[in-house]
Amino acid sequence: MDIPSLLSDSIKEGEKIVSQVLIASGTHMITTTERVFIHREEGIINNEIFEEYSLGVDQISVFSDRKKARIVLNYGLEGTREFSVYAKYYDRIIDPLVRGVIKATRVVEPGELIRQVYRYGQLTIVLTDKQFLKHIGVALWSRDYESYQYEDIARIDIEKGGVSAEILIEYKGRMHRIKTDKERARLVCVQARNGLALYRGFKDYQEYEKMIPSIFSDGSIERISPSVFMDGSIDTISKISKNDQMIIASEESETGKSHHVKTEDVRRKLLQLEESMIAHKKDTGNRIREIKDMLESL
Repeated sequence: MDIPSLLSDSIKEGEKIVSQVLIASGTHMITTTERVFIHREEGIINNEIFEEYSLGVDQISVFSDRKKARIVLNYGLEGTREFSVYAKYYDRIIDPLVRGVIKATRVVEPGELIRQVYRYGQLTIVLTDKQFLKHIGVALWSRDYESYQYEDIARIDIEKGGVSAEILIEYKGRMHRIKTDKERARLVCVQARNGLALYRGFKDYQEYEKMIPSIFSDGSIERISPSVFMDGSIDTISKISKNDQMIIASEESETGKSHHVKTEDVRRKLLQLEESMIAHKKDTGNRIREIKDMLESL
């Protein structure tokens, strides 16, 4: 990635740049292994200014309206600091910001790969190659998170309801429930299942499931498999952007690990699908505008 010279001079020895996300015209949020920078290009002569914030926070809170999202970083006894982004760019900053904080605060071990970050309402879920992290609350993230280590998870399932569903995690002999809507529960469940299977040394969850006893026999559990991605609900799958690829590639270079052998191919196909969907969306929008213009001219 192209890093402004002014910012490059501020990067310490041993500090690595992890991601760069556009949050406004000429403004980027750049995260490193220790800090987050808000870099702006201003003026007709492209003057550069940047603000820096430590990732060693106790809590991340977000206050949003239709126009702007205010991100508040709480450092405990050291007080708080904050920055703002346009509301339409809010979703872009969640992944790199949460990744940066949980790595800087040692929630994950050095070398532990962060696979997915999800934020649904007041629920934040982070899946790594070793654990399932959950945080519930108004804050995007805080030290009040819960961790389910794959080492102690027996199985993961999903329980059907009305408009909602519950992800079920059998952890250390007890059942833990995480409530969200059906489609998001299905997506998280599939990803977590695959992560558990890979951790246990199996190629997929179906293979792993054959090796463990069935503990749900009352018919209330919806058994799902990775084929859920082919059921027509493709719009529920989180987009994989170039920034996401950059983050994953950076983490892989740090850890020396790589994803499952087919990950790159799957990511490439999802990107192609996303580009196709965007193209169709633009075409549909243009056709709707043409029809409206025709109706107004009648």
